[in-house]
Amino acid sequence: MLASYAIIYAMANATAVGILLGFSLGIYLLSLAMDAYEQHKKKILITGIVFTLIQLSWFKYYDFFKGHISQALDTLQLDSSGLMANLILPLGISYYSFQAISYLVSRYHNETEVPRFGVLQLLTHFSFFATITAGPIARAKSAKGLTDIYGQNCGMSEQLRSTTPRQVLLPSLALLLIIVALIKKWWIAGWLADEWVNPVFSNPMQYHSLEILAAIYAYTLQLFLDFSGYSEMMIAFALLLGFRIPVNFRAPLLAHNIRDFWDKWHISLSTWIRDYIYIPLGGSRDGFTRTQFNLVAAMVLSGVWHGSGWNFFLWGLLHGLALVLLNCSDRLYQKTFKVSAKQARDALSKSSWIGKVISVFVTINFVCFCFVFFRAKSFEEAIQVFQALFNNMINVQWTNNPLYLLSLLVVAWGLYPFVSRLLQRASLSLMRLPRYLLIVPLFIVFLIIVICAPSGIPGFIYANF
Repeated sequence: MLASYAIIYAMANATAVGILLGFSLGIYLLSLAMDAYEQHKKKILITGIVFTLIQLSWFKYYDFFKGHISQALDTLQLDSSGLMANLILPLGISYYSFQAISYLVSRYHNETEVPRFGVLQLLTHFSFFATITAGPIARAKSAKGLTDIYGQNCGMSEQLRSTTPRQVLLPSLALLLIIVALIKKWWIAGWLADEWVNPVFSNPMQYHSLEILAAIYAYTLQLFLDFSGYSEMMIAFALLLGFRIPVNFRAPLLAHNIRDFWDKWHISLSTWIRDYIYIPLGGSRDGFTRTQFNLVAAMVLSGVWHGSGWNFFLWGLLHGLALVLLNCSDRLYQKTFKVSAKQARDALSKSSWIGKVISVFVTINFVCFCFVFFRAKSFEEAIQVFQALFNNMINVQWTNNPLYLLSLLVVAWGLYPFVSRLLQRASLSLMRLPRYLLIVPLFIVFLIIVICAPSGIPGFIYANF
């Protein structure tokens, strides 16, 4: 497995193989030092975290700070030619950096579930084909809210240390997941990107306000289909390799508030932020005001992790402030109506089906408009999209009929719960069939995808992060 990973990894960026090897060896030596010098474990842990964050920051944010440093040097009439050229971000560095921090923290706490890995086990953990490109973040230990497709804990430690011969897991379900992933990622997300999202975001000023609105909604759907499709494909590949990795999405576009959204969107990242940023900052232990500060700080760091531009900072800040507003409204409801904190939590969505629809509608619109900052290449581009949205209602003609796409999106949103349940039932039925009976129908579906999908295979959006 390691040899095949190294070949694939080297094809993407040969230098990255050396970086991963050196990083893995460093983490391994730090874990050895923790066991050898018990009295200095905390210092060793801090050293490991700082080492990991410095490496991640160097590759991820060098280009951002290089531009500012170059401008400052030019202003001072100093030579900026000595600055390094743009760095190539090593494949998966964000994901294996997070896995390394999780592993070191587990070793610091002497968690029995995570004994010290050998060098080969650690390398396999960090370079695992199904998670290195764009997650899910597969931790060594199991975690609350992080389960596999069985609904069970799926820490990598036990799986990597298992002496049982590796077997293919649920091959029929894995094949179905791959087909569904291709439909979502290659066909639908590709069509949305080519026909609506890319043209509108590339030049928003030439499009009508309704076309821009349709593209904003379409981008959220594209991102969800792209990333959830990718995650399901990786879950399938992991099953075929005999591993279980976390489910990363649980119908987030039906979330009834922003808290619920983050419980269902990119679950492996949101739970990691909870356990290694929010809780260490104090979580909810130090009073209501400090809790809100911790939430905002955690979400801002989440935004900055996605990218170095101010648009990502603002995206994280908006989500953090939305969580604060939600908590304040829950508290106000609790005091006004003299109910418990549990009763006040999510009161609108629990009040009636109308309240549930309103809460979902408000949540999804907030998420969609925040994703404008996520999609734009810079803060200025995001502002330009909003300017076009508000100014192009009268003086710009339609290029495409936006009502067509908006209608499709509303229908898709309404049908999604039923389609999701149908797929779950279909997967259970398919698992009972002999494998050879699946080949023909799945092959026919694959041919339909190839014929109907846009030409070319688009890259995975989250691989950029």
